[in-house]
Amino acid sequence: MRKILLLFLALNTSAASLACSCMGNNSYCETLGPQQFLNPDATALVVKLSDYYYGITVKVVQNFGGSSLPNDTLTVWGDNGALCRIGVNGVAVGDTMVFGLNETDFSGNTIWNSQYPPDLEESGHYMVSVCGVYALNFINGMVVGWITAPVTQSMTIGEFETVLIGCATETGVEDEHEADPLVVRYESGVPVFELTGPTMDTQLLVHDVRGQLVLSIDRMNGPYRSQGLAVGSYLVTVKRGDRSWVRRVAVLE
Repeated sequence: MRKILLLFLALNTSAASLACSCMGNNSYCETLGPQQFLNPDATALVVKLSDYYYGITVKVVQNFGGSSLPNDTLTVWGDNGALCRIGVNGVAVGDTMVFGLNETDFSGNTIWNSQYPPDLEESGHYMVSVCGVYALNFINGMVVGWITAPVTQSMTIGEFETVLIGCATETGVEDEHEADPLVVRYESGVPVFELTGPTMDTQLLVHDVRGQLVLSIDRMNGPYRSQGLAVGSYLVTVKRGDRSWVRRVAVLE
């Protein structure tokens, strides 16, 4: 029987809580908006050098803006199975990516996974959040991904740099003080999505860990039994008017 597990971030709990709940956005541009709850400290084009437990080491090719980075080789932490971060170990050695980097919040040292050594995260290390769009691809000299909208776009480095300047001054879509309206429960092992508050004209989107859309409901106006979701981790986005919320959800055996 499958069960649905909501992952809530609680830095003072153990790894057994499998914690992550966060609000996000639908493009890298919105990630940079002044109202976004976690703006990247720096936007950088990086090449992966190696895996390091649940993190990676990268070489910085170009820093597009934000804080200056301390050196050209960084340790970047991802998800250890219980954090609000993307899984960076899936990136192949030698691949080039654009990351929205934040200085590590050391949450992996508190919500640690027993398969890794404790206290790996140190001052001067960085992390990549999962609460929005914090990573873009770099393919054949083009920045590729959800840059200004939730559709795949391609831009030259010059075009991308120009866009970033405007994004940092735009108003974001998030209101971190408004409660996440999504309620998730399960009936006989089947996940059921339900909303609190107004339900008309509310859209629900479910993406898998590869960013592929697996479920889209354009008018979420009542409980929805989501049959057929495979075991794994998903990002569930609720869009209502000019606001959106992102919840990380895992379907388990």
